[in-house]
Amino acid sequence: MIEKYHGYTAVRKAGQGFRPVGKHAFKIIYDARAVKYDLIQQFEASIGIILPSGVKSNLCTQPVPVLGKQLAIMKLQIKENKP
Repeated sequence: MIEKYHGYTAVRKAGQGFRPVGKHAFKIIYDARAVKYDLIQQFEASIGIILPSGVKSNLCTQPVPVLGKQLAIMKLQIKENKP
């Protein structure tokens, strides 16, 4: 599960203490599978192809570095095959 939050991520020295500077979005991640699934969804959106659910579940079981390499290779192969 990934939850999006808006919070202060940077601080600046002001007088005796620190003061929050700049409000930036950040995510709290509760499990790695959600991160992998989010990465796969971003990949699908970037190439414009929806992967079958079996392929998605197989990719979700891969370690993150292997998953990134596999998605990069798939993207290159899809670009090469497009006329």
